[in-house]
Amino acid sequence: MLKAFHPVPAVADDYGHVRANGMWYQSWQSGYQDILKRGLPRPSDPRTILAELHSPNVPSFLHGNTAQVPFLVTSAARKILEDEELTGLDFSPVIVAKLATKGERRRSSSSGEPEDVILKSRAADPARAPTLHAVFVTGLVEVRPDFPSGRDPAGWVSPFEPISDASRVDLWRPSIGGQPFAAWAFCSERFRRVCEQHELTNIAFTPLDRFMDDLRSRRHSGVSEPERSD
Repeated sequence: MLKAFHPVPAVADDYGHVRANGMWYQSWQSGYQDILKRGLPRPSDPRTILAELHSPNVPSFLHGNTAQVPFLVTSAARKILEDEELTGLDFSPVIVAKLATKGERRRSSSSGEPEDVILKSRAADPARAPTLHAVFVTGLVEVRPDFPSGRDPAGWVSPFEPISDASRVDLWRPSIGGQPFAAWAFCSERFRRVCEQHELTNIAFTPLDRFMDDLRSRRHSGVSEPERSD
């Protein structure tokens, strides 16, 4: 029986998500360009992630919204993933471009978009900023989507079933013909076990079959799934 999981953050609501995970961007996202326009020098490594954090005290995993880079990790978490020789992942730098201040504003932000909970200083103090690493997913697992087009009639990416061995790699994205298929990343039982044995924080795991069952039930109930791309 296939044991694969969808890694998810520990909190689900928008404001809690931003407080725990911050806001961070890849070079193709508008938030990345906005940070550069505010004066940050363009990183020499194009894979560098630019992050805005709510606190310098971060959990082991910080989750984003793409499959190519599903999360950032602390240096301690990276060492564990490397020492355990987990496969299907690579690392790139992270620059903390903004870090929340405390007691430096007359008023706090209590409304607006979720990212407004990050009360930003003009620049992150390197002495306060945590060292983070972006996790790029390099593993691919060939899949068969529910619909030949790869698109659900309701408009979002179709659920799928793996047709190649998903246990051969620890972190992977679904693919069709060797090309990434959906804006989701999945992991092996071994990846889950390493995280739990080392008590890494802010990561939970939804079994692949439950994740797909939920997508299928959403389709039948007419509930739309937000489009995501990377």
